[in-house]
Amino acid sequence: MRHRLRAAPCLLIFVLLLAMGGCDAPNPNAGTPTSGRLILYVDEMYAPLIQEMADTFMVRSPNAKVEIHPLSARAAVEELINRQVRSAPIADTTATVASILGRGLLADERNASTQGELNLQEYEIGYDAIALVVAQENPLRETTLGRLQTALKSGPAYPLSLDSTVPAASVQYLLPDQNSSTFMVFRSKVLGDSNISAPVRYFASGDSVVDKAAAGEGIGVIGWYRAHRDSSRVRTLLVGHTDSSGRYMAPVRIHVSTLVTDTYPLKQPIVGYTFAPINSLAVGFLAWLAKSQDAQYFLANRGIQPRNVKLRLVMPQ
Repeated sequence: MRHRLRAAPCLLIFVLLLAMGGCDAPNPNAGTPTSGRLILYVDEMYAPLIQEMADTFMVRSPNAKVEIHPLSARAAVEELINRQVRSAPIADTTATVASILGRGLLADERNASTQGELNLQEYEIGYDAIALVVAQENPLRETTLGRLQTALKSGPAYPLSLDSTVPAASVQYLLPDQNSSTFMVFRSKVLGDSNISAPVRYFASGDSVVDKAAAGEGIGVIGWYRAHRDSSRVRTLLVGHTDSSGRYMAPVRIHVSTLVTDTYPLKQPIVGYTFAPINSLAVGFLAWLAKSQDAQYFLANRGIQPRNVKLRLVMPQ
């Protein structure tokens, strides 16, 4: 059954508020990079990961309090901007606000975030693979980016198996909805922002995508970090592709090494945003995630490609 996407919330209200009344300047007394209170709106797909890292940060910086609020990517951006343009200041003057998404800002979000006196700061933290997941008993084992593109562009009357060794059969795809990070990155990378013609269902959370895939209801498209937490119920497909030079890359599994070398073709950025001043806890925490060796190696150990440390790949003999 085809499900129509809900319209994503509009950010126009924020642009109007900024144009009409400006915004409060960031509070220069809102803590320090290692102290104070941080209200952090996190893409629900990565909330457990960021919570784990925030707990470590707070042990090392006992005067810091990081509050994680899991939301869809779209809602996390809206909350960040909404907090900044409110006419009433936050009651706790030591509090700063930030958000972490599994994608970059969309055009309307970036436009809203650069109005008035706002000074957006951006921190690239790492990259997560976008996984194709199926139930453990599913016969599919691998595919290529080309076969995936063709399958998604074909209607239900033209089923195409993603795996050349498995007979073609009608299948539906299971995706997070357009308020998520994964949907926007996946559609852009695979379809160039074209619509999906194959049978597809959309869900408000990554948990729902994994649950339906595990129940054998279709092929799930989800961030690898979320999928891997349910590896006893779902399995990820190997994916191959033809690179920009025309060289064919055989299907490979998702691993930090295949992300670093771009032999696995689908990944999404994890990015932090804040309007807070440089000397704030928001900047201190985001900078620690993005630039410290401890945090970046922690991401690598969780299967995330770190953005700002070099990894040494040891090839088998």
